[in-house]
Amino acid sequence: MRNNMEFDYKPFLKQAYIDPIRTVTVIDDEYPTLDALVTKGRDDFNSEDINRLSEIIAVSRDIKYNWLLDVYDGEEDKLSIDNVSSRLHHSDLLILDYHLDGEDEGFCQKSINIIKNLSNNRHFNIVAVHTKGYTGEKGSVNDVFTDIIVSLQAKPALASLPPTLLKLVNDALDLWEIEEPNIREKLIHSIPKIDLLLLLKNHETELKNGSLTHEFFDEFSSIYDEKPEEINLGKKLLIKWVCIEILKEYDDKFSLETAKHFDWGKNGETTWVKTEDLFLTVIGKKQTPVSEIPNKLLEAMESWRPHPHKLILSKLRNEIESKGVSASSNILNKKYLQAAWLKELLKAENNSEIQTAAWSTISKLWEELATEIKYELGAFTANLVNKIKLLETDQQSALNYFVDTKVMESEVEQILHANCFSCSRTITTHHIITGHIIEINNNYWLCLTPICDLVPGQKNIYHSFKAQDINPFDQLMPVTLVQMFDAKEALKSTRDSMIRSLKIAPENVPFFSDNDLMIQVIEHSTSNNMIFIKPNKNVDEIKVLSFTVGIDGKANPKAKDFYVEKQGIFNIEDRKLKLYSAQPCEKGLELKITPMEGTVVAELRYEYALNLLGRLGVSKSRVGLDFIN
Repeated sequence: MRNNMEFDYKPFLKQAYIDPIRTVTVIDDEYPTLDALVTKGRDDFNSEDINRLSEIIAVSRDIKYNWLLDVYDGEEDKLSIDNVSSRLHHSDLLILDYHLDGEDEGFCQKSINIIKNLSNNRHFNIVAVHTKGYTGEKGSVNDVFTDIIVSLQAKPALASLPPTLLKLVNDALDLWEIEEPNIREKLIHSIPKIDLLLLLKNHETELKNGSLTHEFFDEFSSIYDEKPEEINLGKKLLIKWVCIEILKEYDDKFSLETAKHFDWGKNGETTWVKTEDLFLTVIGKKQTPVSEIPNKLLEAMESWRPHPHKLILSKLRNEIESKGVSASSNILNKKYLQAAWLKELLKAENNSEIQTAAWSTISKLWEELATEIKYELGAFTANLVNKIKLLETDQQSALNYFVDTKVMESEVEQILHANCFSCSRTITTHHIITGHIIEINNNYWLCLTPICDLVPGQKNIYHSFKAQDINPFDQLMPVTLVQMFDAKEALKSTRDSMIRSLKIAPENVPFFSDNDLMIQVIEHSTSNNMIFIKPNKNVDEIKVLSFTVGIDGKANPKAKDFYVEKQGIFNIEDRKLKLYSAQPCEKGLELKITPMEGTVVAELRYEYALNLLGRLGVSKSRVGLDFIN
């Protein structure tokens, strides 16, 4: 068991998310704005609302927070969606009343639109929905939370039944209603809406095929067990019908598509919703005074339990915002270095060159900026790591506290992604360089021409007088490419060679699954013969490639000379190249020229590319051809 009593995440959450808050915006139709107080006076407002607003002002001015506050009543014509997005872009915290339409009942489209817009505006927003909830006998803050969850996700596939099955259920329920007039209502209310949404979040597949058993169905099961024997209605089908009926209320409320990185949770009265650019919690006005909102936010964040790296990145953003000016000054004061970098930047002549030079300059500036702020960030990270270790002496349990069980169980995938990051990176140039991986006819080729020979336009490869007027960028450039081999196939090749040399009978060779093969491949990852790449940025799949046809690296690399059009310059968007290979014809002295298309799919980090370039050089300059063995 984890020792959660010793682990307190809140201080780190506070440093990462609450302490950096500088500006707060309140949108509540019950609060008087400055404009309204000037034009109408205090008499037109409820004293309770004025007191609550005064409390917000007092909290904002507290030395602990020192927030800059702005208040809107939600009734302004200018509070359109686009306006809200631009106004809140620089607001660190939004305190939002849910019912901005003057009512205290029902789905509020205006508030939902604000939340949906904030979840997509590319600026991380923290939102506290401070609301009375729905009125009425069964109304609660949970209804508001449910509305928000529904509005940020796509309609579940479960939300429909074929007409034949629907008729079967309705006919059976008609018979049941003779004995139990309110049976439909009882069944629908047997599963709370929020519980159904939680089941859909965690068990949608099992819920769709009817295989799910869960404590949330206990009340439903007790009702079903009282069904008259003569009514032929299966439990699985009826559960599906109940779920669909519950979701009918939100038929037109679901989003067209689920928000990016959408997740949510509920722990007692603590609620949280997260998307790529939004963190939100729903807080009851009656239960929670304004002064407690920061603490409620921390409780919600602790329930969310963000990955430690998320806190570090948040802290990084905050350090840049708070110390970026002084850090930038320190960097820019290195006048000779900045002059050299600017000179390189201004040498670029066309858009592609400028883009590559810009990437290079940004990388250098970012490295310098990271150096300026790394000490404060390092101290925060070290304290965080020491605190996380208190979860338990077993390091694995500490990881399980933050990392999804499915991810933790996939140790092979963890190794593949870590190795991929270590040896390859996002493509950084507009032209082919040493270490580029090119996909040609479903095969991967590694460019191992020295980078000094790959600078576009630096030399004219034609030497005749007629070629003097040819634009160098219209000429072909020679490149040396080495064919890379799928690592699992390379492993099989090495095994087959060993089996043949040892004369092992086929029936004595053990069978290995794909996962077993990948584990063996990973065991060779430090053999100086393999690379890990992610050829498709939209697919989370890592390719492992071998430098030689066998994974043991004993064979010579398969190098081949090509010619590439436009001096190896490619479009940054599609990264396509036109290449040519020349081979002798079967008869005569003519060469057969074969055109082909290639796509640059990955780039090795330079130290890995240099290592393999050295190996290729050794292979091409080997001696001992006259030796006798």
